[in-house]
Amino acid sequence: MLVINPFSYALALLALQAANAATNNCTSWSDRFQADLEGVCVCSEATCDTIYNGHLHLSGNEAGVFSTSKAGDRLTFSTVELETGANDAADFVIDTTTTYQSIIGFGGAFTDAAAINVYLLDSGLQDILVDAYFGDDGLQYTIGRVPIGSTDFSLTIYSYNNVEGDLAMENFSIDMDKAKKIPFIQRALSTSTRGMKLFGSSWAPPAWMTTENTTINCAVQGYPGGEYWQALALYYSKFVSAYEDENIPIWAITTQNEPTEQFSFKSWQSLRFNVTTERDFIKRDLGPIMKENHPDLKIIMMDDQKDLLLDWDATLLDADSAQYVSGAGVHWYKDLDFLLDTAGNFADLETFHESYPDVFILATEACEGYLIDGIVTGAGPTLQNPTYAWQRAQIYARDIIGDLSHYASGWTDWNLVLNTTGGPKWVDNADDSPILIDEEGGAEFYKQPMFYAMGHFSKFLPPDSVRVALTISSSASSSLGNVDSVAFLTPDDQVVLILSNRDSSAHDITLSLSSQQLSTNVTVEALSIKTIVIGEVE
Repeated sequence: MLVINPFSYALALLALQAANAATNNCTSWSDRFQADLEGVCVCSEATCDTIYNGHLHLSGNEAGVFSTSKAGDRLTFSTVELETGANDAADFVIDTTTTYQSIIGFGGAFTDAAAINVYLLDSGLQDILVDAYFGDDGLQYTIGRVPIGSTDFSLTIYSYNNVEGDLAMENFSIDMDKAKKIPFIQRALSTSTRGMKLFGSSWAPPAWMTTENTTINCAVQGYPGGEYWQALALYYSKFVSAYEDENIPIWAITTQNEPTEQFSFKSWQSLRFNVTTERDFIKRDLGPIMKENHPDLKIIMMDDQKDLLLDWDATLLDADSAQYVSGAGVHWYKDLDFLLDTAGNFADLETFHESYPDVFILATEACEGYLIDGIVTGAGPTLQNPTYAWQRAQIYARDIIGDLSHYASGWTDWNLVLNTTGGPKWVDNADDSPILIDEEGGAEFYKQPMFYAMGHFSKFLPPDSVRVALTISSSASSSLGNVDSVAFLTPDDQVVLILSNRDSSAHDITLSLSSQQLSTNVTVEALSIKTIVIGEVE
């Protein structure tokens, strides 16, 4: 029989609380800017926060609560007591016996800009940044998007084969990636204990394969089934093989990044095609070669704006192409959910799922800072604007919750790391990123509120977590209209409820687990995001 000394237990509890406080100890003072960056964690080799894994050490009568807020919380951990007995009048009622889609993962893109920025940091700080995204005390990302060739966030336009007419791809080479991008990915893979699913996306083929001899708003010569489209499929296959040779397994590829022309002012690499061309490319070229060379690889169709999804199903209506497709990729740039409560195109995801329940939906790209100045939070990074920085985090949370609540299986951020001007890039556009780096001295990097918003999902929803039924009471529906919510059951039988309060006032909410006969009360602070974890339910 184990006898516990009460004094020793109290000391252990105090030590645990002290450890939690230490992990959340972070400074907002920047030596580079000689200013306090409100809401930002400024990381150096001397100080940087980590995330306390308190949800792994819960007792049977408590729930873990992680909070991020405009007021300054950064995934701060606390506990609330669980009460025995269901509360049928609770604001939120979770039923773990009713399940929906499972999680693939959360993560970001290993762009050239991201890799360049990581290697501008001091060596010790590089490790801290990689741990922040992929380590057990970090966000524990499990998805990575890998560009096939250059993007707008590269220093220049390049491809993996510049030899004109080499349809057999005998001169294919990923040497451009070996300096920084591949080492960055390898470090992420070695750091992650959950494992990662990487998917490739191409912005454009080599220029000599296009009708315009350019990669800007271009088209492939000929038609699917022809020699140039066959060469494009081989180009993708060579990419998968070359990365596997670097011990980087590719889980999936998308057919093409944003194949439809969205904005007239786009000036970066962009191969254009319509849905019927995609259908024919998949069934005649891409599907057969991947089935032969990489039989376990997933093909993700569309990889474009969410509002196109319901009109982009020609591939799935054709059995010859549908047999090769595993998922549909969606982007958020036309959602307008940052402006209108009714926007977001979330219902389209559910309609698509009802029509094609065996095809997963994955959010494959999103970022902030892509608008122009004067619209919502404007263009580029907002490192020194705490109001905009928080607003961007809350927009992230709302979109992720909206997607997950309507059958999306994960969410992929755009650039993992940018500098404080939103680069580097060869195009005159600037985006924001959850982590920015000090490109002048390499002695600091900056975790913005978006970083912590991502962590509320990636940290607590490992792959194969399953969304469960969440009912909101009629009274709560009116009073908590600006509190977004979604619930999951993890593979370790933890119940996870994520709440994002967009109101400028706090809400006291009641939560009940109907099947487990448990309930609790939680305060959701103004302008905050909360993840509530209840451990090992039956």
